[in-house]
Amino acid sequence: MVVDTAQKNMKEIIDAYYTAANVKEDNGSTNATVICAFDWPNYPLSRVFIDKGVDAVISVGQARSQALVDTDLAPYGYIEKVPVTLATMDKTGITGVKLLRQLEAEVRRIFEAQPGTWNVSIRKVSGSTPKTQRLGAFYLYSEEYEIEYKRDLL
Repeated sequence: MVVDTAQKNMKEIIDAYYTAANVKEDNGSTNATVICAFDWPNYPLSRVFIDKGVDAVISVGQARSQALVDTDLAPYGYIEKVPVTLATMDKTGITGVKLLRQLEAEVRRIFEAQPGTWNVSIRKVSGSTPKTQRLGAFYLYSEEYEIEYKRDLL
């Protein structure tokens, strides 16, 4: 039995509505290889880019929740915030920063175009944090977005 979590739902939305044609390599005609996965892989992220030939990663983290209560202090829903991290690297034929901006535009399009799906309120990008870091000889260009929505009690 698969547990229905905010993290799982967010990944399903990205998988369902991601359009590969919107994220291209530098030549402008070849679709970049993008995967969507859950946070905290049990191997170094650089291995995905170098060994597996992936151009970009959309990583979905665990949600933070805040209960919404009425005047009687009875909960009636939750505000959930799910971190979604985008990551790219410079490779032959790919400028990591350029690919990161295309990926950002695609993720924003997904959440703006799919309001109220999966039994929740409109999702919105409520914040972002740059997280670019050096990994040995490479730079991992990344940015974490916080996707926020309201969920009613089940």
